[in-house]
Amino acid sequence: MAEDHVTAEQFSAGLDRAAHGVYRNSDRHLISPLQGDDSSSTDSGEGRFHHLSTRLKHVKRKANLLFHPNKASDDYTASAPVLAPPPVFQDQEDRLFHDAPEQKGPDFKEVLKNPISTVQSALHGASGAKFAETMDNQVIAHGAEVRLARAYDELKAAASDEQKVKAADNLEDLKKARQDSYLLRYHIERYGDRYIEANPNLPTPSEEALNATVERLIMTSTPYQMLLMNIRHIYRWDDPRKTATYLAVYILLWAFNYISGAAILAFIWLVIKRRLYPPTIEDIRDEIKRSEDVDMTALNITQLIEQHGSHGWTDALRQDFGPWLLLQLDDLANILEIWRNFFEWREPRRTTITLILLSLLWLAITIAPLHILIKISQFNLGVVFFGLFPIATRYPQYRLLASPMKWLFWRVPTDAEWAIARLQVEAKHRKNATRQADLSQVEDDQDDNSVASLGKYHCTSGSHHGDLHVNSDSVQYISAVRKKSLWELRFEDVVLLQKVGAGDGLRFVDTKDAEFRVAGLKSRNEVFTQIIGYSGMTWQVSG
Repeated sequence: MAEDHVTAEQFSAGLDRAAHGVYRNSDRHLISPLQGDDSSSTDSGEGRFHHLSTRLKHVKRKANLLFHPNKASDDYTASAPVLAPPPVFQDQEDRLFHDAPEQKGPDFKEVLKNPISTVQSALHGASGAKFAETMDNQVIAHGAEVRLARAYDELKAAASDEQKVKAADNLEDLKKARQDSYLLRYHIERYGDRYIEANPNLPTPSEEALNATVERLIMTSTPYQMLLMNIRHIYRWDDPRKTATYLAVYILLWAFNYISGAAILAFIWLVIKRRLYPPTIEDIRDEIKRSEDVDMTALNITQLIEQHGSHGWTDALRQDFGPWLLLQLDDLANILEIWRNFFEWREPRRTTITLILLSLLWLAITIAPLHILIKISQFNLGVVFFGLFPIATRYPQYRLLASPMKWLFWRVPTDAEWAIARLQVEAKHRKNATRQADLSQVEDDQDDNSVASLGKYHCTSGSHHGDLHVNSDSVQYISAVRKKSLWELRFEDVVLLQKVGAGDGLRFVDTKDAEFRVAGLKSRNEVFTQIIGYSGMTWQVSG
């Protein structure tokens, strides 16, 4: 037979999603046994047990219809063909390279120590498990990939012609079920009632409908998630040689004015390449390995779920991407505040300067030829991608200096910066009022640089009890024993002032990266505003 001489490599075809027209072929139909068909039963013990089980189900169904006539039944009509059978891959925890992550419940000690946070974490894990199960029903599940890889290995290891034919048939069945079962069953069961109507109406808004649409959107964007991760590796210079190659190609295309044409050709080639070089079994094997290895970076949500389990992937997502996402949201909020304060003339001088810059930009766009504007825009795009993005992602503390938006609206304040400026103005008025009061009582002219005490606050620093003295130009900690000064910081030497602890701590970092902490400070907010206001320095709110 011709099939006896088919190599294992030839069976790598068909691993991609099937084309729409392929379902017209007779060998592509979904095969499912008739529901309620007892023709396969025999007189053996197994056949008699199956007959008894069928009779019990029949009696149960009759009882449900008698006592619950309005309740929908999940049973299929007897001897009716099932066009979308359930998935054949029941074991979704099947693994090829690494064992599945162990799913642990909340520890009893943790429940006693932090009951609220432990319950919240358990609820988040349960929600993540439900989401993961839904995604397994939407896309090709990990268990299907693993079984396909093992079937391919069995085909390669087959010794006799009979074993090869059997392994080849098994591989073909797995490929068909892998492509059809999940997508067909999921969309027919979940979306058919909402969209298949004679007179379609808008779907009824509900939490279930919203969650289904969001899940579908997230999983449909899986290839784009991988694309964005690859782009991120490029502009971060994770592989300097690869990024340098892209940079050289970009400069060459820019010099010959062919960036736009090259982008269109690249898109055409990617689509054609997908047709000429579909995914192979080795590609699937590499994806399985990445999905099971927690030490490798997940390129999409499905890989993250397989790495950390259905209950642990939400915590991993929060730990890996939470700080970055929080920073991006914070920067977005800052930009929106800057735009609003610019429009409301909160800082008239800076708004005027920005308007002048925008007017000059408008004049240049109006006068300059179109091809020069395109050339400059493409050059700026390359500078931002290969130059500014790496600085902003690798060195977040300098991200504002690498932001063109920040350049344009330079020193237009955010709401926090405006509040700091308001505190400093109030502190300046109080200092002047205090100086005038002293001059009226003292004949000698008081020095403008004289130091005034603003307050003394009891707290602890390390293992020492004492008082934090806040002056008009410095902060000093004096211990209660022997009234010894443990440390003193001038305001101009402080590079970081941070609230820490459970509402009663402050952290100072000076220009030498030395760290000083105080705790048990009941008037922390008062001390914080005094330092910010009386220092007179420019503070940048971070994080």
